[in-house]
Amino acid sequence: MNEQYMDGNDSLELTLLEVRGPQPRPTEELVFSGVRCAEDGNFEEAARIFEQVVSNAPDDPLHHMNLASAYQDLLASGDVEDVERAEHLTERACEHLLATVRLAPDFAPAYRSLGFVYKDMEAPWRAREMWNYYLEMEPHGVFAEEVTLALDELDRVQHLHRLCEEASHLVNHGDAERALRLLREVTEEEPSWYEAWFWSGLACRELELCDEGIEAFAKASELDPGSPYAYHELAALLARKGEREAAEGFWRKAIELDGDEPWIVTNLALMLWQEERRPEAEELLLRALDADPANRKLRLELRKLQAGEPAPPGGI
Repeated sequence: MNEQYMDGNDSLELTLLEVRGPQPRPTEELVFSGVRCAEDGNFEEAARIFEQVVSNAPDDPLHHMNLASAYQDLLASGDVEDVERAEHLTERACEHLLATVRLAPDFAPAYRSLGFVYKDMEAPWRAREMWNYYLEMEPHGVFAEEVTLALDELDRVQHLHRLCEEASHLVNHGDAERALRLLREVTEEEPSWYEAWFWSGLACRELELCDEGIEAFAKASELDPGSPYAYHELAALLARKGEREAAEGFWRKAIELDGDEPWIVTNLALMLWQEERRPEAEELLLRALDADPANRKLRLELRKLQAGEPAPPGGI
């Protein structure tokens, strides 16, 4: 197990192996069984056992802490591959840690654990609050150095997020050059951030840096293969460069992921129209119009296509 625990009687710093007090024998046996499972790496069984312990004695903060720790160990083991289940276990760990501090408000390690849970739940302000509570209670405690480092890392990541937000604002307000400088700083330090690469691609697009933009959107789509937007922007730059076959592949990938975005469908339709692939272009424009029936401009372009007129040189 990855925490220090309390027994609800006379100590706030006991480990599970030091549990004492007038607990019924069956619950005590379950606790030690859960500890053995955790020590053997059988975190799934440890969590199941501690769930039973909490059910038997719901007013003991030690048991809630043990169960939360079992959930955290299970998540850290990498054995939980289902995203929804991982989110559920994180939420359950949070619930039991909150139960711990409700029952024992001065139990500092619970605040330390809550900080890491909130960090995993992408609630950095709550993580900061919990870690500061811990340091107030135990400024020289066992986990003080770890928590201080975690706060420093939180500051670093939040600074990079602020740079991303500033860069996105700059791109949207006509200062793509400055935005790209900020985003390069972010991607150098955090090369696995989808958002930084996506906004880098947008900045490059505005600056007519076609090859660099293609590389940025390709990286973004690699980092988040479930997002249609990077595929769309990548396709648009490839089409602008004349690489139409590759562009069509990425546009179809974007449509496969989100076929209800009329502007994605329309861009592919326009390219096919320009290539005189009129039946395919018409099918796509009808699909886009079905998704956005109030788009008068789109309806007019469809009529032009059906009337045999040439494709417009720009966008629709």
